[in-house]
Amino acid sequence: MKAVILCAGYGTRLKPITDHTPKPLIKVLGIPLLEYTINLLYQYDVREIYINRHHLPEKFDKVNFPKKVKVHFSTEQQILGTLGGIMSFKEHLLDDDFLVINGDILFDMNIKKLLEQHKKRKCISTMVVRKKDVDDATPVFIDDFNNVISIGGQSRGVYKECMFTGIQVLSPEFFKHVKPAQLPSCIIKDLYIPYISSGGIVNSCAVDDNKEFWLEFGDHKKYLDGNLWVLKKLSEYKLGNIYEDFIDLRSGEQVVENIWLGDKVYVDWGATLIPPVFVGHGVTIEKESIIGPNVVLGDDVTIKEGSAIRDSFIMDGANIPANSKIINRMQHQ
Repeated sequence: MKAVILCAGYGTRLKPITDHTPKPLIKVLGIPLLEYTINLLYQYDVREIYINRHHLPEKFDKVNFPKKVKVHFSTEQQILGTLGGIMSFKEHLLDDDFLVINGDILFDMNIKKLLEQHKKRKCISTMVVRKKDVDDATPVFIDDFNNVISIGGQSRGVYKECMFTGIQVLSPEFFKHVKPAQLPSCIIKDLYIPYISSGGIVNSCAVDDNKEFWLEFGDHKKYLDGNLWVLKKLSEYKLGNIYEDFIDLRSGEQVVENIWLGDKVYVDWGATLIPPVFVGHGVTIEKESIIGPNVVLGDDVTIKEGSAIRDSFIMDGANIPANSKIINRMQHQ
């Protein structure tokens, strides 16, 4: 099985974080988003992955991935867009169905079930959708047979209104319907909308919110909320074994219930940690500081004495002055 992970965007809504880090490499509980995706795909026997990149391409060279997975990178001199990015790997994707995934999401879903549904319906594409709960998301209208009726526009009455998750399965036949387009080209605007309008059938598969999850890190608030959501689910043992084991393996050890510590961490005896708390590598927490509940500390963070932090995410390398009070905030310096 092959997959394409689209990673060429700038992540402008996450500036200044993305000035120095490509959006797919921003960390959630100490692990870059892209590594979560590669690890999940590995669990479902995906062994060949194609990744496009543009912004800070050299940063991707440090990504960790299972040794049995072949990862192929391309570097776009100009951004090709979602459709252009897929087309750049066309010659490698003509032998079987393949996955396409946006690089700025964190998700867990039954990939095997998705692929089985796609093969059964025999469409050029199966879009993974979920309930529309983001105001500025483009609506995707689905009928009772999981066909995509239209994308964009106003409510279509009897049709279910959803949103696209950035996850899809494509068949090689997909390439026969791609027409030359000015770059950058968008798979929604330049292919799906005209294809559906002309009578083409695109299938959909919905995320099961009771068993699966999907998070998009579009802006600072979503990035903060996403880190704290993962911490909460991890502490409740509701994240799923794939992710729980991966976090324990890659970024921290649970030293007591719901407190995770990375390597080379110093916590003064006079400091207090209130779970759930996740502490990255090389962190220093000085005396009389109170950390938690619901706090994620990135790598190489220093918390000076007398500080109080809760419901917050402190990013890599931040130096928190003495007697600071941080509540419900993301701190990146």
